[in-house]
Amino acid sequence: MNIRKITILNFRNFENITIDFSEGFQTIIGENNIGKSNLYWAIRLVLDKELSYNSRKLELKDFHGFKNRLDADDYILISIELYSKKLSEFPTFHSCKTGEHTAQITYIYAHKYKFLAGSTVPDHINLHDFQWRLFAGCDAIALDDIIEQASPINFRDLEGINLYYINAFRNINSDLHGSTKSLLSRYCQSRTDAETELESVKNILTESSTELNQLPFIPDLADNIQKKGVAIAGRYFSFPISISFLSNFDVDAWSQLNLFFNPSADSNIPIQTLGLGQKNILYLSLFIAELENSSQDHEINILLIEEPEAHLHPQLQKILFANLNDLKTTQVFMTSHSTHIASDCNYKNLNILFRNAHGQVKSFAPFKSGLLSDRENLLLKRYLDATRSEMFFASAIIFVEGVGEQYILPAIAKEIYGINLTEHNVSVIPIHCRYFDPYLKLVQNDNLEIPAVVIIDGDCDEWEEDDSTTTSIANAQALQVTDRVLVCPGTKTLEIDLFPNPTTNSSYLKDCFTNLGHVKSYNNLLASVVNDESLWAEELIKRIDNTVMKGRFAQELSLLVDEWFEIPQYLSDAINHIKKAKKIR
Repeated sequence: MNIRKITILNFRNFENITIDFSEGFQTIIGENNIGKSNLYWAIRLVLDKELSYNSRKLELKDFHGFKNRLDADDYILISIELYSKKLSEFPTFHSCKTGEHTAQITYIYAHKYKFLAGSTVPDHINLHDFQWRLFAGCDAIALDDIIEQASPINFRDLEGINLYYINAFRNINSDLHGSTKSLLSRYCQSRTDAETELESVKNILTESSTELNQLPFIPDLADNIQKKGVAIAGRYFSFPISISFLSNFDVDAWSQLNLFFNPSADSNIPIQTLGLGQKNILYLSLFIAELENSSQDHEINILLIEEPEAHLHPQLQKILFANLNDLKTTQVFMTSHSTHIASDCNYKNLNILFRNAHGQVKSFAPFKSGLLSDRENLLLKRYLDATRSEMFFASAIIFVEGVGEQYILPAIAKEIYGINLTEHNVSVIPIHCRYFDPYLKLVQNDNLEIPAVVIIDGDCDEWEEDDSTTTSIANAQALQVTDRVLVCPGTKTLEIDLFPNPTTNSSYLKDCFTNLGHVKSYNNLLASVVNDESLWAEELIKRIDNTVMKGRFAQELSLLVDEWFEIPQYLSDAINHIKKAKKIR
C-alpha cells in the first residue's frame, strides 16, 4: 500500500495544493522555505499514530495567510488517498475505503460548531474552540461533505500504518549512544530474536553483578556513607543503605550498548570523534536496519526523510540515494536541496515545489504529466546533470545555448543593471545545444509556472525547419507564454552580437585577447578586415573558436564587463523581463 495523493487546504504556506505520488521512492525538491517540511508535517497530522493528541492541535500561525484573527468558517484540511491492489486483505483500512483499491483519511481542524449538527455560528471566536478530527471513507474534498459523509476515526484505526520521520535536525550523537529510547536501543529491540538475545544479556549481566557485589570493598563504601549520614543528621534521621551493582536487568539492558569507531582491531574510539558526514551515514544505516526489521508487521510503511545528503560529498549522496531506493517494502519520501540527487533520482517520481507569480505554492511533476514525448523525456534526463538540475530549485530561469552566455549574462546583469541573479534565485541554464523544445514545454501554461527567458542564437533560422537537434526562432516563439516566458532571439551568435564590428566594445575585445596571451591573434584579426570589413564576423569567430577558445574567452570577458559595456537589445530585453517578473528594483 502507498500514498497516492495528498490535498492540503489552508495549511501554512499551502493555500490549495494537490500532489500526486507514485509507488516507490519519491523525491521532493524546491528552493528554501517553499514548504517541504510543512508537507511532511501535513502527512504526519493524518497518518502518524505516534503523534499525540495535543501535537495535532494547531496554532494561529498554522493557518494560511498569517492571519491575525480567525473567523468561524476558517479551517485546515489535509486529505490523503492510499492505494493498494490488495486493499481487501487489509482489514484495518476497511472503514477508510473509497473504492476497490483506494482508501482516504482526512484531517480537519475547524471550529467545534462545524462538527455539531444543527449548531449556529458562535458570536465570539477563540482558537481554543477549534478542534481536530480524523475522518475516513469519503473521497470528497469539501469540508461539509466530509463531515456529513465520512466516518470519524481515532488512533486505533491507524495501527496498520508504520510511519518513520527523520528530520533535518536529527540528534545524531544521542541516537548513536545507549539510552532507553535511542535509535541504537530501538534497533536492538526490533530484531527478530530480540527477546532471546536480551535474556542472554541479562543472564550474563546478572552473573557479573553478583561477582562484583562480592568484592570486599563494596560493603565498606556503604559503611562509610552510612557513618557520614549519622554524623550529619544523627541516628534518628539517618537510614540504612547498601551499595551494589544492579542485578535486576530488563529491556533497558540495551541502553548499556555504545557504538565505537574501530580504526584497528585493538582500538575503540568514541563515535564523537567521527566527522558529521560519517555520523550521518552511520545514523541512516542504523535507522534503515531498524525500519527493515519493523516493516513486516504493518500494512503500509512510510519513511519521511529530510535532507539525507547533509554533510555528504556528491559520490556518497548518490550511493545513499541508491540504497534508500532499494527499500522495496517501504514508500520513501525524500526532500532535498542537492542538485546531485535531483539529477540522479527516479525522474518519474520527482515532484517540484515552486511559487508561482501569484505567490501560491504549487507542485509540478515534469516526467509523469505526459507533457513530453518519450524522446524528449530521454533527452531531458540525459542533460540533467548537477548544473542543469539547478533549474528545479530556481524561482526564475534563463535558458541559453552554451557556456558563453552562462558566464557573460550574470556579469552583464550585475555590472550594468546592478542585479545579482544568484541572490534573486535566478538560474542561467546552458543546454549545450539548440534544441529548446523540452525546456520550453516545462515552463509552458500551468506547468512550472515561474518566469523564464530563452536566449536563442539568430543563426538558428539558417536551418530550414525544426529537427531533433534544433529549435527555430519561430517555433520557440510559438511555445512561449505571454507575460511569463519570453523568447529573445539574437541577430547572429552571442560573440558577434557583442562585437558586431571592429569598433563596438573594441577595448574589451583587445583586453580579452591580450589577457589570454593572444595579442598577435588580435592584431591579425584587425589586419584581416582592413580591406573588407564584411569578413569581420567570420574572422572573429574563427579566432575565438580555434585560438582563444570559447569558454576561456567568455570567462575573461565576464571579468572585464562594466557599466560602459554595450549590449544588444535582446539581452537588455531578457534581463528586464526577469527584473519585471521578479519585481526587482
